[in-house]
Amino acid sequence: MSISVTDELNVLLIEDNPGDATLFEHHLSADGTEGFPPATVTHCEALDAGIDELAGDAYDIVLLDLGLPESTGLATLDQYNEAVDDREDLPSVPVIVLTGLKDEAAAVEAIERGAQDYLVKDDVDSGLLHRAIRYALERHRQQQELRRQNERLERFAHVVSHDLRNPLGVAQGRVELIDDEEHAPIVADNLDRMEAIIDDVLTLAREGQAVEQTEPVKLDVLAANCWANVETADAELSVADGVVIHADGGRLQQLLENLLRNSIEHVGDDVAITIGALPDGFFVADDGPGIDPDNRDEIFEAGYTTNPDGTGFGLNIVKEIAAAHGWDVAIADSEDGGARFEFTGVRLEA
Repeated sequence: MSISVTDELNVLLIEDNPGDATLFEHHLSADGTEGFPPATVTHCEALDAGIDELAGDAYDIVLLDLGLPESTGLATLDQYNEAVDDREDLPSVPVIVLTGLKDEAAAVEAIERGAQDYLVKDDVDSGLLHRAIRYALERHRQQQELRRQNERLERFAHVVSHDLRNPLGVAQGRVELIDDEEHAPIVADNLDRMEAIIDDVLTLAREGQAVEQTEPVKLDVLAANCWANVETADAELSVADGVVIHADGGRLQQLLENLLRNSIEHVGDDVAITIGALPDGFFVADDGPGIDPDNRDEIFEAGYTTNPDGTGFGLNIVKEIAAAHGWDVAIADSEDGGARFEFTGVRLEA
């Protein structure tokens, strides 16, 4: 792993305690990590002053104390993030938060709110601080690259949506004017299939983007909404109560709807589907014939389908949405011998 600066590290330290500030300046000037560049530290004692300083110079990293005169705790990080979002003159710089409290829940929450790391002051030495900065810079670089890739995907989706949909719409409108009982329905069916493929490709491009913000989602409520959007015929759905998942609600809905449609299409109109909880996630299972173990690696591939009317993107979209959340997805056998899709690595509400 290589640090993103080589000659000198420009650090903005926002810390109101002079003793702590002196200690961190000492850690940054100390030797102890091979290849760690010399650091120039600018110290501000208040959040507003630190934010103004950030606009005036090119900093590589911000060390932000969570206990400042203007605010305390994670509210300090929220105020910092709001300022960066609202002011065009503030660059995107990785942030490591500093605190005097050992609080694992607060550490997780700080990372979810955009901090690269959470350091307890009493635990910090020069080696730990140097490593934390290295990792923060590398993660930030990767996040920026991912953001650029997502922007390219959005441009691609725009081209597909407009440059392909417009002529397709014209063709669909004109096919109704063709007076040919044999060929016109075939043309119409293939145009509809093209439209379905375009829809799935656009979904794939957008849903695969990394999830940056999550919210608590009640699984039973969302599943009921999904069920209402799917042609269910005589199918039955059973959902575990009280399961709350931290996710992008819109993308989780797309994931569930795709799995529900997949079960109905491949098992039949009378399929029984169960959505339940796992220790670190959830599952969606049906009572169909299941999936051959030899085919389980293939079904998530784009374009793979055993349904002649399918696009082959439904389960690929499911996999991409899971990956965008940082979840793992695996296929197992359900209690009834059908297919069971298991999602793990999911943050559940305690």
